Amino acid sequence: MKAERDRNRLPKKGAASRWSRRIAGVLATGALIGVGWVSYDMIKPDSGAAVIALTPTPTATPKAEKSKKHKAAKQKPKGLTKAQRQARTDAVKTIREQGFTTVKESDYDPKATLRVLIGRPVGDAGGGQTAFFFTRDGLVGKDAQSPSTEVSIAKKTKSTITLKYGVYGPSDPAGQPSSSKKVRFKLSSGALSPQDTLPTAEERFKRSTG
Repeated sequence: MKAERDRNRLPKKGAASRWSRRIAGVLATGALIGVGWVSYDMIKPDSGAAVIALTPTPTATPKAEKSKKHKAAKQKPKGLTKAQRQARTDAVKTIREQGFTTVKESDYDPKATLRVLIGRPVGDAGGGQTAFFFTRDGLVGKDAQSPSTEVSIAKKTKSTITLKYGVYGPSDPAGQPSSSKKVRFKLSSGALSPQDTLPTAEERFKRSTG
């Protein structure tokens, strides 16, 4: 009976009181969640550091290899030695002593067994051309005793030289052979020997007035 009387003495709680309690509860729950999130953020692993650690390091190109290739690209073919240049000079001089001037000095290859220079008569523009063959010991012979209007080097190896001759037809004017023929020359027992039939003097040469 007394307890009932005590309850009757307490003032009745209205709707505003109930809402206040609910709002307080929601705020307390939010605060608890916030504390938990801050704690997790402090102890969680650093994802950025993990990504950096897992990224493979690029392999650097070896500098030595790059430098080696660059050096090889810069290398140039070696020129003639002093002795080789002298051999070519002596060959040009020999042709001059024969009454001819050299058409192209670079035709002479001092590294080959058989070497050649083509010359034309000094002071005679229409006198044709003659091929002079050499070895390391000097002049070994000419391609023919008579000149040719057109003669050029078609191919060279260490021991064989192929010459290309202009060949005249019956009605071809001087200086204008209409066909050509190649003739190989090589050393045989130390002597110069043509390996193909040489065109005749009449087929190879017609004096021009130039």
